[in-house]
Parts: sequence; structure tokens; C-alpha cells
Amino acid sequence: MYRSSAAKTCLLQTSLRSRSQSLVSETLATLTGPVSSVALLTQPTLLDTLRLSTAGVHERLHGHLGLAAVQAGTIDRKAYRALLMRLYGFHRPFEVAARLAPQRTTWLESDLEVLGVNADKRAALPRCASFSEKALREFILGARYVVEGSALGGRSLARQLDDLLGPDMMAGRQFFSGYGSATRVVWCDFLMQLSAVPDVGTKRAAVVEGAIETFAVFEQWLEGWDEPDE
Repeated sequence: MYRSSAAKTCLLQTSLRSRSQSLVSETLATLTGPVSSVALLTQPTLLDTLRLSTAGVHERLHGHLGLAAVQAGTIDRKAYRALLMRLYGFHRPFEVAARLAPQRTTWLESDLEVLGVNADKRAALPRCASFSEKALREFILGARYVVEGSALGGRSLARQLDDLLGPDMMAGRQFFSGYGSATRVVWCDFLMQLSAVPDVGTKRAAVVEGAIETFAVFEQWLEGWDEPDE
């Protein structure tokens, strides 16, 4: 279980908001400002812009100690449980804030139950409270880019858990397995929603803002994932 100090939580949420806002401001001006006729001919797609704007944090997350240990197949049961508890603290409030069905919440609850974290223990876990209250469809779509995209790499992580959980055993790895063989179909459906965003600077900017802010919150939320209780 994690530290539940109110002071620590308050400081964390303030830091998360400050960092995400600074990252967002670096990108939005290029999307909402005037566009020349030449620029229009070479304007990147919204997906291109999202990838470019979040490339740095995406690369850093590959080096996260917990996620990297899963990828290497070296994570032990205690660390894996700690990682999933931290992920639960992100995805449960995220799905509520984004008004999504609690799909990842359900997967994580199933995995944590297998690892000995029952409903009472899950209820006591810290939860991220730094999600934006912006209700714009485009902002939420950008936020979803973070979690939907992570599912693509999640399946490879799931396969690396054989030594820990047992070959071909789904119990304990539902979150990383995600939609299974339907993962690519779900991703393509999301891309269709993304491509339907009107080619208007303010709407594209809202999508990118949602992605940058959510990535920033996610990255910092994962810090301290393996800290013991005090």
C-alpha cells in the first residue's frame, strides 16, 4: 500500500497541474495561430501532431522502472502488484472524469484480486485527482489517445509475464492483455473518431491539449509507484 499523507497528496496534485499546463502552452500556439497557404499544403495530420507533441514523454515512459521490468520479464510479484495498484489509482478516476465505461478499471480490479488486493484494499488506494474538468469532446478525445495508444504495447508486456504468472494464464494480466486480438480493431475505431475532428485550429488544439495534459499527469503519477507505507 502507498503513503496516504494528505500533505503529500496535495503537493503532488499541485505539481501535476503545474507541469501539465507548461507542457500544453508550448504546443497550442502553433495550432491556433494563422496558417499560410503554403503551410496548409504540408499540414500534418492530427495523428502526426499528437505523436510529435507527445514523443518525449512517450519515450520516457518506456524507461519507467516498473514498466521496463515488465518488458524485460524481470518484475517480481511484489513490484508487479505495486505497479498495478498505481495504475488503478490513475485509470479509475480517469474513466470517471472522461465519462468512459470502466473497462480498464474492471481489468485492473480483476488482476489485483488475483494478486491479493481485495475490494477493501482497493478502496483505500490513493487516486489521482489531477484530471482536467474540461468537458470538450475534443479534449477528452485527446486524453483517450493516451490510454487507447497504450493498449497497443500492452499486449507485448502481457506476454512477458509468463515467468511470473505462468504460461498462457490470463489471470493477473488482463489489464495488459486488454482487448486481446481485437486491440487493433479498437485502435482503428479510435483513429476514425480522431480523423472526424474538423480541420479547425481550435478543435485540433483541444485534442492535442488533452493528450499532452493527460500524458503529463500519467507520467508524474507513476513516480513513487514502489514507495512503501510509512
